[in-house]
Amino acid sequence: MLELRRFDLNLLISLDALLHEKNISRAAEKLYVSQPAMSAALHKLREYFNDPLLMRVGRTLELTPRGHSLVEPVREALLRIQATLGTQPQFDPATARREFSIIISEEALPDLLPALVRRLAVEAPGISCRVQLISESVLTRLEYGEADLSVCLDSLRLYAARAWPESLRMVRLRPVRWVCAVDAHHPTVGDTLTAEQFFSLPHAFGAPNAYSVSTEELVRRLFDIDLTVQLAVPSLLHLPLVLAGTSYVATLPERVLMMAPAVAPLKTFPTPFPTSEQHEMLLWHNRHDPDPAHAWLRELIIEICSQLP
Repeated sequence: MLELRRFDLNLLISLDALLHEKNISRAAEKLYVSQPAMSAALHKLREYFNDPLLMRVGRTLELTPRGHSLVEPVREALLRIQATLGTQPQFDPATARREFSIIISEEALPDLLPALVRRLAVEAPGISCRVQLISESVLTRLEYGEADLSVCLDSLRLYAARAWPESLRMVRLRPVRWVCAVDAHHPTVGDTLTAEQFFSLPHAFGAPNAYSVSTEELVRRLFDIDLTVQLAVPSLLHLPLVLAGTSYVATLPERVLMMAPAVAPLKTFPTPFPTSEQHEMLLWHNRHDPDPAHAWLRELIIEICSQLP
């Protein structure tokens, strides 16, 4: 068994960088150290683990099986140390200074985000937020500490996952209702929208740039239907703005449509195809459970969602 007392814990940071970058120069740049210093750290790590950890394959370095086995445990150990050191036993939102990274889905942007910003400005002026748009990698980003929490849809298919990671905690927030919208003076759609009309019309949809799959695949994951999307815009929030004066039909969350500007008069309809029940949910990693500041922010988001229409 390897002994902790003869291991320099400072090497954990170098090990994490080397395992993820698989390149000595990039790992050195990431940690703002010289390349010789990083090479020396790798030499010590190889001696300690009695394993090369990184081996040259052609012109690149690849992880050995032992190196692969260390990737997740080392990152998790560092993240838990970071969370522990950053946790204060007492938390006063009025005086605390803290930064949080939040991943948020577009359907929550029109009302939840402004309400959260207003509450923070009054109750916790020293709390700052870095907001990122949702992507299919949200679960990985939460697991690897690249974000503190996320408000996202409870659809595993959106994230190309078969199950929710056991390390993530979740709270269901609000139901999400999808509707269809067309221009108020649409040339062929009257007071109703049939399934036949819907599938025959040209379609517009919002697909965040952070998704690597096609817009059609994103629609398939959301609604389990096949559509050809003629107009793809980078956000669901753009859809109400592009429908005016066109024959497009768009499918979007009712909450987004309700916040659309009055300059784009639209007609709305229930989706003419069956949709599964979807909800917003709040997600975070269990390493943040003991952190009173993190818990306060989570409870604030839950409270705001319970008060929004």
